Amino acid sequence: MESETKRRLVEAGLLLFGLHGLEATTTRALAQKAGVNLAAIPYHFGGKEGLYRAVLEHIVRIKLKEIAPCLERLRAVCDTPATGREELLQSLREVVRILVLALLDSPESRSCAQIILQEQIAPTAGFGIVHDQFLVQIHTALGDLLGRLLDLPAGSLELYLHTMSFMGQMFIFRVGMPSLLALVGSDRLSEAQVMAIVAVCVRQAEALVAGFGPTPRGSGL
Repeated sequence: MESETKRRLVEAGLLLFGLHGLEATTTRALAQKAGVNLAAIPYHFGGKEGLYRAVLEHIVRIKLKEIAPCLERLRAVCDTPATGREELLQSLREVVRILVLALLDSPESRSCAQIILQEQIAPTAGFGIVHDQFLVQIHTALGDLLGRLLDLPAGSLELYLHTMSFMGQMFIFRVGMPSLLALVGSDRLSEAQVMAIVAVCVRQAEALVAGFGPTPRGSGL
């Protein structure tokens, strides 16, 4: 029973924190959504902030389960000096597809992405959970790949910026989802529309690596 109560509260927190953020979400609303007694929140989590931390840990756990195999393959490809450019590009296409689906492919994915983005806009005490345990792993793997494709040194500012830009072109579809839905005249994306977003992101990623190289010396980067 205790495990079931905690699960329901985490699921309620995932939805409500995703919709309203930490500060605007009340413990009463969380308890009502979960169908549990209000006292269950301090009993199991020590309060709303403890439940929010549990939601962040839940997000990291389920999202890493989705993308970890892809990141491991990506690291193996990048760690092999003999890997050719076409194989690197194929890895780029795969990681774009996996990340876009992780952001958009289900209601749970959308709630996870919204909370991750909220932590970027207005970081809370739980920022380190999302950043250190999840986003850094994506950033490092993508940075290794883009470093190979763009011939940029690890740890360089230019590589950091290209990697952030690469991630941003996928996250924008989560941030701009209300406008996108208004444009297509729907309340949710179809599977075909999600795959169209994947295709666009792949083409943009290919354009990035085809059109950019190291910044010339003396540019300040």
